[in-house]
Amino acid sequence: MSIALNNGPLPNSAPDVDDEEINLGELLGVVIENRWLIAATTVIALFFGTYKAYTEVPVYRADGLLQVEENSSAGMANLEVTAMLEEYTPVAGEIEILRSRSVLGQVVKNLKLDIVAVPEYAPFIGEALARRMPASERPKIRVDSLDLPDSMRGVSLRLQMLGEERYEIFDEEGGSVLRGTVGEQAITTLRDGGELSIFVSELQGDPDQGFFVYRIPEQSAVRSLQGRVSVSEQGDWSGILSLSVSGTDRESVSKQVDEIANVYVQQNVSRKSAEAEKTLEFLDRQLPLVEQSLDAAELALNAYRLEKGSIDLPLETQTILQTIVSLESQINELRQQREKVILAFTPEHPTVIALDRQIGRLNRELDGLNAQVRDLPNTQQELLGLHREVEVKTALYTSLLNTAQELQVAKAGTVGNVRVIDYAVTPTSPISPNKNRIMALALLMGGFIGVALAFARKALQAGVEDPDLIEKHVNVPVYATVAHSKRQDRIYKDLKAKEKKRAVLAIEAPDDPAIESLRNLRTALHFGMMDVKNNCIMVVGPAPNVGKSFVCVNLATVLTSNDKKVLLIDGDLRRGHLHEYLGLPRTNGLSEFISGEIPIGDALHETSVPGLTLIPTGT
Repeated sequence: MSIALNNGPLPNSAPDVDDEEINLGELLGVVIENRWLIAATTVIALFFGTYKAYTEVPVYRADGLLQVEENSSAGMANLEVTAMLEEYTPVAGEIEILRSRSVLGQVVKNLKLDIVAVPEYAPFIGEALARRMPASERPKIRVDSLDLPDSMRGVSLRLQMLGEERYEIFDEEGGSVLRGTVGEQAITTLRDGGELSIFVSELQGDPDQGFFVYRIPEQSAVRSLQGRVSVSEQGDWSGILSLSVSGTDRESVSKQVDEIANVYVQQNVSRKSAEAEKTLEFLDRQLPLVEQSLDAAELALNAYRLEKGSIDLPLETQTILQTIVSLESQINELRQQREKVILAFTPEHPTVIALDRQIGRLNRELDGLNAQVRDLPNTQQELLGLHREVEVKTALYTSLLNTAQELQVAKAGTVGNVRVIDYAVTPTSPISPNKNRIMALALLMGGFIGVALAFARKALQAGVEDPDLIEKHVNVPVYATVAHSKRQDRIYKDLKAKEKKRAVLAIEAPDDPAIESLRNLRTALHFGMMDVKNNCIMVVGPAPNVGKSFVCVNLATVLTSNDKKVLLIDGDLRRGHLHEYLGLPRTNGLSEFISGEIPIGDALHETSVPGLTLIPTGT
């Protein structure tokens, strides 16, 4: 506390003082003063950080490697139809396919990821303690199938062990649903008429160990898996995809990675063979029609020969016939290609336009040959037309038959343009929690919060701690600064415990720094009060428990050390307790003298301190 002496009225205004400067010493003093608060906050934060680090469920990650090839490795590069089916798929599209419901939904069905079965642990640290038990003693359950009505999806059932590989299932209300045996299918009819079927393949734990079993909606299981799946390309345009799955069961995450890779490869193969399958369906419908048309053309040619006799075409006409047949075969092939391309593109696409131009050019050449045919004799024109019909139908039928056979071979040998490079391996260590990092962050956060609380506490404290502020703002000189004395705290506690009869620090510990400050105050008062008409000093404070009584008693004791007589008056009639410091009673004091009950002589109490007289507050 700081002690200021005022001999007159306070000034009406204070000089301008720049308080914006940052005092590093003051900041350090706040930290040192609140060191125990900061230490306690840090210890509490470190405790919670340690609790989180050692009780949080470990998360494992398994990963695999896939390759998306630009060209299919079907082994049929010599067939033109396979080249027609090969298309490069952007890697970004393949990543989205890997994360799609189409792939992950099939994985959920195959691995039954919508079935959840977990042990029942004690609150807070039960699961953490169970993870540190030997594997043979740890609670464990495996449910291979769980069939129940859709209305019970998400409803938790409690499975309790009965011993000897038997168990009993209870509903949410605690009622028994069924009893079963490990390794056997258990079926029961529910009260609402539905059927509950469960197959528990493995059950391990102490007698009366409980487990929670439920089946979540399939879409929820797919979304959960999507949140745990990560797919990224290794490098730029490498076509190598890294697939990883994270989860709390290290054996399950590796199975999930392998199953995702297998389902993705199967769907890729099916996707690649789908076009060949559709084309085969089209050819299977067209081949019988073309064969019937060919048979009809051959019958017409034979009938004409029987009617007209054996007629041979001249060499020039045969050349025209062969050219016409070749052109029409090319036109038919181009039309087939256009029908396939038009399924994927619009008529304005450059590929479709190029095919239309080729067909138009061949049609113009064919029109020129048809003009030459019209100049031939009628008999040759008719015979040429019949031969032409047979040759064109034969070429078309042969082409369609060859294409169908090639598509069947390509479909049987399709392996897709993706392959699995590395399957997942069971992870040995978790990726989280990182115990060292969590504890370090908790330590830093605890220290930060402690320092913040210290400065908040400092900001909320009322009063003035720097004596210079009093002189700068109020223009009142500060005569002494008295530090807090821990010895006085102990002395006063002993007084309250009735182990001492008085609590005067100036007598018990005259070498205490606080008493030395009061001696300096005594000297300052001697010079400061030389022009004062009387020797009266009033000690006041802005709030209770700021040290007024301590200063009064000990300053009076210090003043008596110079062989002076001091009268100490306790004017705090409501909370005064100077008599306790000196071991005197409270009665016959100031209040009785003011009310006229006693004379002034009876209110004066001699103390054990030589030269010090006390007037207590009275009753």
